[in-house]
Formats: sequence, structure tokens, C-alpha cells
Amino acid sequence: MRALIALVLVLAAGCGARRAEPSSADAQATNGAETPEPTPPPDGPCSSWDPSADPTTPPLDVAAPPPTANRGRDGLRFCILRPGSGQRRPTRDDRVRVHYTGWTTDGRMFDSSHTRGEPASFPLSEVIRGWTYSLESMTVGQVRRVWIPEELAYQGRAGSPAGMLVFDIELIAIE
Repeated sequence: MRALIALVLVLAAGCGARRAEPSSADAQATNGAETPEPTPPPDGPCSSWDPSADPTTPPLDVAAPPPTANRGRDGLRFCILRPGSGQRRPTRDDRVRVHYTGWTTDGRMFDSSHTRGEPASFPLSEVIRGWTYSLESMTVGQVRRVWIPEELAYQGRAGSPAGMLVFDIELIAIE
């Protein structure tokens, strides 16, 4: 019985699920010993992603980050959809090449390199802060879904998308 409870806790932690309060039966099964709260891996996937799907279709979790989303700087939330390779991460001084799609939280796509048929390339210092913060912790090949608060995006600038923005970003290269 203890092994079954331990297995359920490990699986729940890996899926990002919250553990329910133990029942009296659980307490008896563990001899009253308190079990430490499992924590999900810091860079683990937390959102579904189908790499063969149309990259311009809004994700099911576009309205808000799932509870298992990782927390970044200044309110940034993200999920690792595909791990990258290597150890090098871009700095503000680097130029990056990415494929991406951006949506508002109501599912309206407002920009995508996929619709243009080629990746975008730009200096990391010349993008919105939410992109800079996210890309600085990515490795080549990684795909992330990022929920960027308005303060880290366009800050209400006229002609720009407003509110929280959601991006799927693939870091193709650090140039």
C-alpha cells in the first residue's frame, strides 16, 4: 500500500498535479509520518504540444497559463514544449534566429514567422522584455510557450496588441 501511495505522489508531481490533503486512511498507511510535498521539475513540460499541428492554431491554454507553468522574471510564465540541446544560452548582445507565433489571450493570432515561411532573425536587445527574459534562458532547439504580461510586452502602445500575450517560440540558432 505504501508503494502505491508513493507511486501516485510521484506521478502527480511529474504531471504537475496538486496533491490532495491526506485522509485518515492515508495517515494510518504511512504510520502518521508526514510526506514532503513533491515539486515538479523546474524546466519540465507543462502544456500539451503537437509538433505536427498547424503552428498558427491557438493552443488550448491560450487564455491563461496552466497551474504547472514555470514562473519567470516579473510575472513571465512559461512551459517547455520541447527541450533544447547544448549549454549555451543567448545574451542581450546576441542575435537570434527563431520561429514563433503570437496570440492574444482570446486566441487571435497577431504575428507569426510561420505565415511568412521563414524564421525571424533579430538582436535580442531589440525585442520586448518578455522575449528577452525568455530567450536568455533557452538553448538551441528548445520550444517554449510563454505568457507575457502587458508590462513586459507592448505596455499599451497604440497599434500594438494589448494585454497578456502568448507566444510559442522555437530558438533555432544563436548567431
